[in-house]
Amino acid sequence: MRIKLNKQQEEAVLHFGSPLLVLAGAGSGKTRVITQKIVYMVENLSIPINRILAITFTNKAAQEMKERVVKALGLEYQPQWITTFHSLSAKILRIEAENLEYSRDFVIYDEEDSKKAIKDVLKEMNLDSEVYKPEKIRNVISQIKQNLDESVLDFYAFTMPHLPEIFKKYNHHLALSNAMDFDDLLINVVKLFRENPEIKKSWQDRFDYVLVDEYQDTNLVQHEILKLIVGNRDCVTVVGDPQQCIYTWRGANPDNILEFEKDFPKTRIIKLERNYRSTEKILSVANSVISSAKGRWKEKVLRLWTEKKGDDDVYLISLETDKRESEFISKKISSLIKEGYQYGDFAVLIRMSYLSRNIEESMIKTGIPYQVVGGVKFYERAEIKDILAYIRFALQPKDTQAFKRIINLPPRGIGEKTIQKVQQYYETDWLQALEDAYQHLSKKAQLRVQEFLEIVEYIRKYGNEKPSETARYVVSALDYENYLENKYKDWEDRVANIHELFNALKEVEKSGKTFLEFLEESSLSQAQDSLENSNSVKIMTVHASKGLEFPVVFIAGLEDGLFPSGRAFEDIEQMEEERRLFYVAITRAKEKVFITYARKRATFSGRINETKPSRFLRDIKKKVKVLSDRKKERKKFPPTCLNSDIRAGQLVKHEKFGKGVVLSVSDNRATVIFETAGQKTIIKDFLKKI
Repeated sequence: MRIKLNKQQEEAVLHFGSPLLVLAGAGSGKTRVITQKIVYMVENLSIPINRILAITFTNKAAQEMKERVVKALGLEYQPQWITTFHSLSAKILRIEAENLEYSRDFVIYDEEDSKKAIKDVLKEMNLDSEVYKPEKIRNVISQIKQNLDESVLDFYAFTMPHLPEIFKKYNHHLALSNAMDFDDLLINVVKLFRENPEIKKSWQDRFDYVLVDEYQDTNLVQHEILKLIVGNRDCVTVVGDPQQCIYTWRGANPDNILEFEKDFPKTRIIKLERNYRSTEKILSVANSVISSAKGRWKEKVLRLWTEKKGDDDVYLISLETDKRESEFISKKISSLIKEGYQYGDFAVLIRMSYLSRNIEESMIKTGIPYQVVGGVKFYERAEIKDILAYIRFALQPKDTQAFKRIINLPPRGIGEKTIQKVQQYYETDWLQALEDAYQHLSKKAQLRVQEFLEIVEYIRKYGNEKPSETARYVVSALDYENYLENKYKDWEDRVANIHELFNALKEVEKSGKTFLEFLEESSLSQAQDSLENSNSVKIMTVHASKGLEFPVVFIAGLEDGLFPSGRAFEDIEQMEEERRLFYVAITRAKEKVFITYARKRATFSGRINETKPSRFLRDIKKKVKVLSDRKKERKKFPPTCLNSDIRAGQLVKHEKFGKGVVLSVSDNRATVIFETAGQKTIIKDFLKKI
């Protein structure tokens, strides 16, 4: 072994002959195990690197794994099959698309494209977008696709009777545009393999071994892809931690890891419980949180341990207000900087993204450099999407969403009526439709369309091979910077973004990639991919922090209704996921943890509300050092129930659901019928008597 491994890590690297499930706790060196297993197969089993498929969950993680393997093996190129599920699927479909009646240059629709397509469908069906909200419809369609079972449509149709028709028309829209959304990338691979055994066999034959990281985050479709690629062979290792399963709300299926042995018989399980990241005190707090996990999770709960002692306690700080909480975080960072820490050593983790505002304001006042991770991604910014849409459309003229975005951008006098007329001539793509409709348009519209077509023609000639030069041409031809100046107050920032796009596209040219290859990579990027290595404090949601580590971590807003989220109070499964989320937050820290909550917090309307400390704090109160900005602060933890006298028949008020009447009471829960929200079962602490 080139790198020293502990006994369990070495066992995982050397195990072959049956499927392997590695239960790897936070900071236990799971990436090292996967990397070393790849190196071992190449050096000791003579398996070529490009016959090993390794899948992880973010582009960032995949790139880091590639770099480790390249360094360990002394390669002069990067392995092409260390990738993510979505990138793997895109690669397969670029080769096999014609078997699914797509062309190989299909478009990948991001979330905004999908929402706009849904809006088009709603408009076509004359449905109220306030009743059928595009964001909600997109999420529901995603859930249906991730279930690999369109009969789920019937369930949703009870509350949204038009949904089956919306679903059908949305998929038809994608097909006409030669487009796939993110879920289609996965389900189309499953469809391809199920319907074409010879194609499935050819892809199985490409790989001698398959490894998957972060397996607790896989959904049903990803699990099915793994089964189809592995087949009845034993050549598979998956690594994961059920305690870090925090994405069930977006389709992650914990059964994939909890019941892995059912789908892969004779599986061996190896546990990695030695932590190399955090101090003993930090792990003691984390173990206290997760040891209260309930149900089937308990079977696979790991007990982390370390030889890293450390002197610092984990601190729980109670602050008077949310403003004071933000000030405390900034002041503590400033004081630790004086002790020798760098700004890049700090992360501030929050459960809800809107909590960043106060923290950002405080850091600006204190002069602390910071980056908000997981905000609007660079390639999702309007000005970037505008320029890319021009190139995207010119190279892929079936792309309906790109066409609708740019045909009148900047405004050139091509209105809705002209677009509707053009649509009547649509047969193969929008360029053909424009050319066929041309003679039927007004003289003014003809002039505008001619100008548009000239720009598109230039892009078609140079866009794929010279994207940077082409983007500069588009910006100039459209006088786009002037358009930004006239439209936006922050136009200078937007112009700077455009120039950064030129730089990014220049890098694409240097790498030898085409624009379409670049477009695929950018459309599959994730929040962490924008993480800068700059010396700045990182502010992010706990979800965005998954897989990262920092010397010092602040976890803010530990209040009932925030962390755990108010949505979890009526669902035990959701509450368990909130617990795992808190565990993930704590285990990001290497040396110091500061957990904060405010006794009073401003609502969206500006009203100041008294808060209750998070119920999770009960589990750690004996493991943390409690501080307060009050001279005589009691160790304030939430009682079992503050509203023990709430009874049936009373009028009550809930912050989210409004006024209601109590129908019945059982233990600390009350069943209430609300004026607008209907019947709900609520923990009594969250009800106020009227």
